[in-house]
Amino acid sequence: MTDCAGKIIYTNDALADKIGLSSSDLQNRSILDTVFFKDLEKISQDRKLFNQAAGASEGQINLVQDGLHELLIGSNQEAYKFYFNWMTGQDDRQFLVASSMSPDTSTKDWTSLVDSIEDISAEEKNNKTKTVINKKPVSGLAKTDEAFFTTISQDVLCVLSDDGIILRHNGILDRVSHQLDDNTPFLDCVHADDKALVRQYLQSFNHGDDQHDVVPVVFECRMNDYDDHSVVMHWTIQNYDSCYFCIGRDVTTSHNNTNALNKIQQELSEAQALANMGHWRWEVGAEHIEWSDQIYKIFGVERGEFIPTLDNANARLHKRDVGHMTQAFQRAIIEQNDYDVEFRVIHDDGSVRYVQCEGRCDLDEDGDVKALYGIMQDVTPQTENEMALRHAKESAEHAYASKSRFLANMSHELRTPLNAIIGFSDMIKRQMLGPLGNDKYMEYADSIHNSGQHLLSLITDILDMSKIEAGKYDLDLETIQLGDVVTNAIRMIESRANEGVITLHNEIQETGPDIIADRRAVMQIMLNLLSNAVKFTEPGGEITVTIAERENHVSVKIIDTGIGIPANKLSAVLKPFEQVSTAFTRNHEGSGLGLTITKELAEMHGGLITLESKEGQGTTALLRLPRDASQRQSHD
Repeated sequence: MTDCAGKIIYTNDALADKIGLSSSDLQNRSILDTVFFKDLEKISQDRKLFNQAAGASEGQINLVQDGLHELLIGSNQEAYKFYFNWMTGQDDRQFLVASSMSPDTSTKDWTSLVDSIEDISAEEKNNKTKTVINKKPVSGLAKTDEAFFTTISQDVLCVLSDDGIILRHNGILDRVSHQLDDNTPFLDCVHADDKALVRQYLQSFNHGDDQHDVVPVVFECRMNDYDDHSVVMHWTIQNYDSCYFCIGRDVTTSHNNTNALNKIQQELSEAQALANMGHWRWEVGAEHIEWSDQIYKIFGVERGEFIPTLDNANARLHKRDVGHMTQAFQRAIIEQNDYDVEFRVIHDDGSVRYVQCEGRCDLDEDGDVKALYGIMQDVTPQTENEMALRHAKESAEHAYASKSRFLANMSHELRTPLNAIIGFSDMIKRQMLGPLGNDKYMEYADSIHNSGQHLLSLITDILDMSKIEAGKYDLDLETIQLGDVVTNAIRMIESRANEGVITLHNEIQETGPDIIADRRAVMQIMLNLLSNAVKFTEPGGEITVTIAERENHVSVKIIDTGIGIPANKLSAVLKPFEQVSTAFTRNHEGSGLGLTITKELAEMHGGLITLESKEGQGTTALLRLPRDASQRQSHD
């Protein structure tokens, strides 16, 4: 055995005798100064290069390749065949190990050479590391040899006969198999499920005359250890002269790690498929992009038929998004920040896919961006749904705005004929131009007049609401006496209250306080609140009106003893066209806009309307207005 520079670090006494020196004298000598490689002319010519004294550097011994070499040994230059193999020690050092194959170029077998090299000592007979060749114990590895081989390598070294019997092995094989015994077949150590595969590999060797044409077989299989657990071994087997030379390495941990990694990758791939998402990586300056399988699907291409390069990817992007993507990548590299960009991919069938790309920067040791990586997700369904909702919203808003503009613009056209109907019917009812001659005409004229009044009230509410929504309702602010406006509203509604046998209590003592507001709007607010109180108060009920002053605002409170509003309907009555659907309220006609208009007018002043009610006990409406509504308008 030599180190990586070709210095002999171990040889047994039998080989030393053949060379003509002791084992100690051979240590640290160059192998190429000691023996002659007959079949390697190049190495034999340059063998002095391996001499440390000649200034040779480590690594030149690598000219000796794994496999069989014929050596000339001793003063008589007797020919021997040795099988050479490079091995890695526990400290990652490289060693070249040689095993004798035959004592000369004749057909003498390897067993006779072993018998001639070394006798079996009593100590070696009792050594647990001894091996068997044709049922005859031989000194395969002495105790010191086994310790040495175990130290430099954890690989299994063994020799098999042509029929698969283990002839010789080191102690590492004992650790990975509990089947070893005299004449143990190698297949007995192999897991039952893998025996057929291993048998096929062993039978695949070419047993030709030219042994240099024999190619080593490399495979993995499971072995059974002492606990009946599977140990995965990586085997390299070379056939020569009816023997198999085997090197095995325990790769169980690596195999388990690989299986775990494959499982994680499979789960990640399935998760990405469910989310229509894939991952990618691009080395800055490179043309090729690394894509996962899902991104191929997102781009509508097949792996193997499409090469993911920058140019090829850009060719499938919407032409308006190419520059956007390039800018996002450039900005990420310059600013070294995470990035988020959306782009469109055009498939071969013309369909458009919307893709969300999120990424990060991978920095090198100097803090510069060496790569960009991230995910791409097909968000086409979400994007199309958002676009549809946005389009529907815009259409609804456009239709609503058109309706409001139409009604606001039609205010004059709708009111003018209604005023004519009401006016002329009133003239007929009053017989201003003389008697009609028939009492029925009076009845008809009265019906026309009342219907016209009701229709005008409904249309007025609708037009007022439309003007407010269209932003065309302008307040005409002036200083008014709130008490005087409220008292006038009470007088206007008093006749209706008397008809319903309802008592009105006006607890306002003065005409004040003075506030800055729109007189017409405040009057409309009070009429709507009082009208609702009268409408929903049964005969014999009462309505009370009070005013309270505060530092920055004034409040008007209208309390009735009417039917009240259910708790679940209290917030709805202030919305457009909402009415409390009870047996009693269905008998009261209206547009359902009165309270909504009242609320809007109050808020235009910077005030508010609140309602408190209990079903069957009555309702309290509170109007709060600022002392100066112009301050609200100056902030708008």
